[in-house]
Amino acid sequence: MIKHILVPTDGSEYASIGVKYAVKLAKQCGAKLQGLHVVDIRLLEGPILRDISASLGTAPYINYQGNISMILEERGAAALKAFELECQKENLKYETVQETGVITRAILARSELCDLVVMGRGGEHTEWLDGLVGSTTSAVVRKSERPVLVTGTDVFETQQLVIAYDGSAHAKRALQTAAEIAAEWGMACHVLVVGADDDYHLLDEARAYLDSYSVNSRYELRQGDPSETIVAYARECNANLLVMGAYGHTKVRELVVGSTTVYALNHAPCPLLLLR
Repeated sequence: MIKHILVPTDGSEYASIGVKYAVKLAKQCGAKLQGLHVVDIRLLEGPILRDISASLGTAPYINYQGNISMILEERGAAALKAFELECQKENLKYETVQETGVITRAILARSELCDLVVMGRGGEHTEWLDGLVGSTTSAVVRKSERPVLVTGTDVFETQQLVIAYDGSAHAKRALQTAAEIAAEWGMACHVLVVGADDDYHLLDEARAYLDSYSVNSRYELRQGDPSETIVAYARECNANLLVMGAYGHTKVRELVVGSTTVYALNHAPCPLLLLR
């Protein structure tokens, strides 16, 4: 099922965690990895600082753009070298790509010929976000047509899987993927619906689908705030993977009550697989 995995990396601690998880996942699946580093073109587009310093005749900024470009490319090469070493440890098939562009767009373009995107929860600036998920990761999740796995751990385990199900189109796709993963990796599958008593039909819907798979399944209906309830249930189950649809509600609802996806990205106790 998963044979081509895209792994964006900037060499940061958080991205390196994503790389290590992706390597272990690729070994499990027999997949090929593609390491990608994107030099942010926005850092090279005629900085105001360079223009001001040039007008003042200050030499250090005469070749500001060239110097910055060289530094960024060297950092990218170092990040990809670290990626290579991790792949070589496990004798995996891999390739590396470094390009210049808008980071999110470049990742999305490369993902079109991949089965899965694996990213760390943050990048080089995450320490300034108090541990919250990085803007690049969030943007990729919101726009990607491919499944995106976001992880804050480099430990790959295959015991417990939780699928958050609400009957939406994205959730149905997540249920299908979760079923395939659980069957292939021998994982116990916990299906969680957060809603009222009249939402039992959603559990029946999920059960009817999973009945054709040889997986150990459990079904749970709980009430409460969906964001907090999903994360708490994943923690309660000691889940190794949380699977859910990404941004399943309308944009208006997201603006008014917030997004379950965003909360899960920031607080999930395990790797989070998101599908649109």
